[in-house]
Amino acid sequence: MKNTLLTLLLFFSLYAKGDDFKAHFINVSQADATLLEFSKGVVMIDVGGELKNITPSRTSLNNYLAKFYERRTDLKKTIDVLIITHNHYDHISLIRDLSKNYSIKRIITSKFKLTKEVEKAAKNEKIKLEFMDYRLMDSLMPKGYEVNLGNLVTAGTTIPKLMLYSGEVSIKIKHTVNGHNFYPSNFSSPNNNSIVSKLIYGKTSLLFTGDLEIEGIEYLTAKYHNHLSLFDVDFYHVGHHGAENGTNKELLDILSPKIAVISAGDTAHRNGGSAFDHGHPRRAVVELLNNQASLTNRKQEVKVHAYPGQEVTPEIIDVKKEIYCTCWTGNIIMLVDSNGKYTVQ
Repeated sequence: MKNTLLTLLLFFSLYAKGDDFKAHFINVSQADATLLEFSKGVVMIDVGGELKNITPSRTSLNNYLAKFYERRTDLKKTIDVLIITHNHYDHISLIRDLSKNYSIKRIITSKFKLTKEVEKAAKNEKIKLEFMDYRLMDSLMPKGYEVNLGNLVTAGTTIPKLMLYSGEVSIKIKHTVNGHNFYPSNFSSPNNNSIVSKLIYGKTSLLFTGDLEIEGIEYLTAKYHNHLSLFDVDFYHVGHHGAENGTNKELLDILSPKIAVISAGDTAHRNGGSAFDHGHPRRAVVELLNNQASLTNRKQEVKVHAYPGQEVTPEIIDVKKEIYCTCWTGNIIMLVDSNGKYTVQ
């Protein structure tokens, strides 16, 4: 059985069929970079590198993309849409590498504390730059903002649907939503101004929450309190690299995911901004995921590491659910078909 599965994985890794897509969670150390591969195009979500130790991240991303486009020569080194969830170093720092080496058609991001790197890349390479904020989302409530991806797939096959539901929060005084009080201080960090992206592909759905922290999660769910079914998904890209303030039980119950993927860094790094420095992924979050009833059980438990806190030795725990982390296995690829069947490499 193992050999059969390996053969299938190798076959599928060569090329996604016309009615499949692949989600590549690239190991860029303590940072985020995800590539969504369709039959005729590419979407990327974030393009960061690890703070104060960017070389491994840069090498990993550049090598991965070089090999990807060697395989997909038909895509002509083009990225159709780049979503930068928010303007923090570990999500945007490799934008110049990307914009110089590849043709990016659109960048969508939050305007909150927009960095010069993003503006410069867009200006120099003549890339369309768009901004998401809650004023726009409120005007589209509850639909969200749809990014048209119809041209990224072969005619007659499943058309992916990419919806954006949040972005920059602009409040200057206390703001009450569905009985919850929010204050300007809750949104002083780019984290809580993150864009939330949902990809729907046939019967399959994925959610990316960027680095939303608890206040940002509560704001999102308060805004959409009558439409929480929008966030009922199959796959959850775990918020804020598996930080304790990026995922809670309430959110997981709303999402009811079957599988979770974390992007976090190497335990060997001890620099500022490393997984060790932040304590990512946090043990409490991995255990929360491990106890989530909706997550699919693994056929066999695996031992992984997680941090009980910041700047402490990680601990080994047993994972029984379909939880994956770039810090445990390196690059992660999910092959997904329109009927909801998936394979994880």
